[in-house]
Amino acid sequence: MAGPADYAKVVPLLRYLKSRMLGPKVRELAPPLAEAVAVLRDSMYAPVAEAKDLEGVERALASLYFSTVEEVYRLSPDEAKGLAAAFAKAKEVEDLMIVARAIAEGQRPPRWLPSAEWRLGSMAYVLQEVEASPTMTRLQEVVRDRDLAKTLAMASEAYAELRQPEVFTFFSLTGSFIMFRSAVAGFTSKDVGDVESVVCPLIEERAALGVLEAWAIRVNPKTFARAIEGPKVCGVSWDLMAAAYERGFEGELSGLILDVAPLLRRSRLEGKTRRELMVSVRRSARLAAQRAAEAVYEGYPFTPALVAAALTLLMLEVDNIRSALSGIMLNLTQEELEQALA
Repeated sequence: MAGPADYAKVVPLLRYLKSRMLGPKVRELAPPLAEAVAVLRDSMYAPVAEAKDLEGVERALASLYFSTVEEVYRLSPDEAKGLAAAFAKAKEVEDLMIVARAIAEGQRPPRWLPSAEWRLGSMAYVLQEVEASPTMTRLQEVVRDRDLAKTLAMASEAYAELRQPEVFTFFSLTGSFIMFRSAVAGFTSKDVGDVESVVCPLIEERAALGVLEAWAIRVNPKTFARAIEGPKVCGVSWDLMAAAYERGFEGELSGLILDVAPLLRRSRLEGKTRRELMVSVRRSARLAAQRAAEAVYEGYPFTPALVAAALTLLMLEVDNIRSALSGIMLNLTQEELEQALA
């Protein structure tokens, strides 16, 4: 188990990182655009303030996010490197499924996606290769990361059965939560409790959204079970979740939720419609993750939990900035902007 000396390099960075975030000021990102940009100029997001359009915002945020994750990764002790990398690999899975869905729908894949900025990853190479040959076969050939390849293989198999491009959205959710789950499962020390308090809400969010997506597109219960199987972490038994999905597969959504909701410890599934349920689990999970991360900063710093806390706060804040600036540029109302923020 790593000690204070092993975390001596990364802890100052993590403290500085939090001091440069917007924190509660993210709620000040409101129309007009000039005032929203002014809020960013006095923070670590100053480069984003120079963006001229939505693509510029996306590229600036992605560059900042992934360069920060990379720096944390490099300075972290070995026991925390996998945890830091999970915050990039989860994004890689999501982007890979965007590429796969585009191909399934007969469209050209995007030439750029955010995780292409992760220099330790492979998405830049993947995008370059499939641009010349945008086929599912070629995509499977060029994905060399074992975890990404496994998710893509399962998603492709499920698509062959369902013929619905939405299946890649389902595997985007399950694939990203597996990246976080694997990172948490790797800890056996006394620090695992604090790490779980921060990361498990993110895992539950993606798992619950995956249940809703799977039910909507009629993912086979056996396929669902294979997609989420793995070690028990966060106090959640994935076998029980798979069993709950199988029981609710043929019935009404309300019955499925009655079975799944009790399995979640850090997030809530509330509402009648699928959209209401998605909003409730997303907001409750992200609020739980944010509160846990803030609490970690008040405690003993030389632990992997501080790595999880810093990168969780960064991820949530980057998502909120992207939503706010995109909404302002698209002329959303103030109410719509507030709903877009986690």
